[in-house]
Amino acid sequence: MNISSDTLFAWERRILPTKNVLALWLIWMTFGMISLPKSNFAQPSTLDRAKIPTLKFKGNVTITRLNQINTSFQEANLSLTPDGKRMYFLSDRGGQAWSRRPDSTERFDGDIWTSERINGEWQSAQCLDATVNTGRGEDEPNIMPDGQTVIFQSWQPGWQDNGGPYYSATLKGNMWEKPLGLGGGINLFFTQMRKQTQDLYGTDGAAFSANGKLFVVACGPDYDGAMDLYFSRKAGKAGWLYCQKLDISTDGNERSVFLAADGKTLYFASDGLGGFGGLDIFKATLSDDGKVTNVVNIGEPFNTKANDYGFVVSAKGDEAYFVRNGDIYMAKLTSAMDALKPLPVSILTGTVRNKTTGAPVQAKIVLRPVNASLDSEADELSSHADGTYSAVLNVGKTYRQIISAPGFKEVERTISVPASKQSSALQIDITLAPM
Repeated sequence: MNISSDTLFAWERRILPTKNVLALWLIWMTFGMISLPKSNFAQPSTLDRAKIPTLKFKGNVTITRLNQINTSFQEANLSLTPDGKRMYFLSDRGGQAWSRRPDSTERFDGDIWTSERINGEWQSAQCLDATVNTGRGEDEPNIMPDGQTVIFQSWQPGWQDNGGPYYSATLKGNMWEKPLGLGGGINLFFTQMRKQTQDLYGTDGAAFSANGKLFVVACGPDYDGAMDLYFSRKAGKAGWLYCQKLDISTDGNERSVFLAADGKTLYFASDGLGGFGGLDIFKATLSDDGKVTNVVNIGEPFNTKANDYGFVVSAKGDEAYFVRNGDIYMAKLTSAMDALKPLPVSILTGTVRNKTTGAPVQAKIVLRPVNASLDSEADELSSHADGTYSAVLNVGKTYRQIISAPGFKEVERTISVPASKQSSALQIDITLAPM
């Protein structure tokens, strides 16, 4: 459950670790698969605030409040599909059979909502169904590049046994399948932290890289207290490693993290690194081993005396979205300097069809950089019911694309993405021959 700087949600009932989780923890410890730190609570950052530069924005920027999405309640923690046509976000506006808190007639637990962009305009939001949302509150949605996998957070009952509190749900047609817990070191970390704090340990934003192999979360020992940034990565068959605190964390608040499509550019909010007042938005570079460098305050007009957080940049790098005091805003970045934007990527789209009939095919698509031998370096996705698919590729790299589906001959091709200073679009349609 998310607790923002503006709104404090209700604490959940105390849930103690189960025998199964404790047994798994002992096995991992016995075989040395993880090493638990002595303390995971906040330590002051070694960063020198005086040396953190502030970007001086050059050019014009138009900032618009998204009135068709915002309500009098809180909207936050948004995520975009690579084509920029669909948004997922938290809202505690209620209105669902499960959303009203049993101890209140005025407050609601948060749910995950989505809005579609049609002809450049964001439409009224729709709440995801009860397969994803529950009466315990769901938050921090990350829509993956395939557009049909959402990873989110929930303290729903039994989260320890089910590999929570972070879950992955897959869209099949128009219905979301039952979410599956991510498990591994993420599950073990939160199980331990909730036990140490008597279930007061909370989160305020999480981000996954486009390839689904890096995880950054803002969390802390008190929902309404200071939070820090923690990092995990997916290590092949070993799964998610135990979360470790990033050295950018301060004795103040670090919240609302976002990993750009390039998998390297990190945006987050902090009130512990100086700035304009309240929470400010910062940009940094995150390495695969959790090192944070090149920290900058992104400056005006994004940072003000108000709380500014939840900064998200579109895969194309031409738009940004952020939250100011519980409302979502959109900014055009057409004239923004490169120092504000993430590294360029190529947005791959296409349609998989039956070579004989032309009918769409739901296929498995694997994308692996050439010369990469580890499965952890491969991206796996599926085409939609209408055959369409999407993915994000790094520029200047060559990939092997393998497409397969039951009853069809496998297709393999090479995709070369030219180096570029600007994000680009790449369309590759695929036909599969029946066996």
